[in-house]
Amino acid sequence: MAHFVKKALQLMPNQLMYQQKRYRGKINIRKPKIYYKKAVLNELLTPFFTNPNKDKTLEQFCVEVKSTQTKKPLTPYEVILSREVRNWFDKSKMIALLHVNSISELDKFDVRVLLHRENMHYKYYGSRIVLEAIKNSPYEGIIPLISKYTAYVFGPEIKVTALQKIMKKSKKMYALGGLLEGQVLTLDKFMEYGEMDITAVHLSLVQILQSAGVNLNQQLTHHPSTLVTRLKQIGTKETTDEKQ
Repeated sequence: MAHFVKKALQLMPNQLMYQQKRYRGKINIRKPKIYYKKAVLNELLTPFFTNPNKDKTLEQFCVEVKSTQTKKPLTPYEVILSREVRNWFDKSKMIALLHVNSISELDKFDVRVLLHRENMHYKYYGSRIVLEAIKNSPYEGIIPLISKYTAYVFGPEIKVTALQKIMKKSKKMYALGGLLEGQVLTLDKFMEYGEMDITAVHLSLVQILQSAGVNLNQQLTHHPSTLVTRLKQIGTKETTDEKQ
């Protein structure tokens, strides 16, 4: 008998069957019920004054923002920094402008060390300071490249190849262009001019000038020399006729 009772108990499921049922019916999503506390809060937060920007368009907002923006004068410390920037621009033969993405200070320090070994200096200044430093100067051509993400590399010598190798090691810094010996150049011209062998270019220029000078001398002295030879021939012919 006990065996049959045990068999019957084993046939019952171990888990109970249950069904979820939402309390008090469905929720109205389109028109939810607002309770008294929430209604009081909404009433208190309702603005009681008219919005002055109610009928304005986005273009009108932009125009008003531009008109209200006033140029703030530089602080005394920023004036000192602008003089320092101008000194860097005047004393450096090579100036490279870099776009710097989000990067840690440790990675920046590694780049600075590599640049310092090549006698180059990594600097960062605010855009207002740089714009004030290059105002009314030959360096105004770089104004479109200046932003808060722009850094500068100053070098007393032209070492574009070394700079390019260092930039390849840093994946978050990109060259935008620069200045070589006071001339504003695009990125392509900057790299092309910097990779030239200046000594070889000078030698080829000297050879071209020498050949051009020789050709010019020959062209200028051709007619006088032919005239002199003709006159000599006429003179010798007349002397031989008188002797006969």
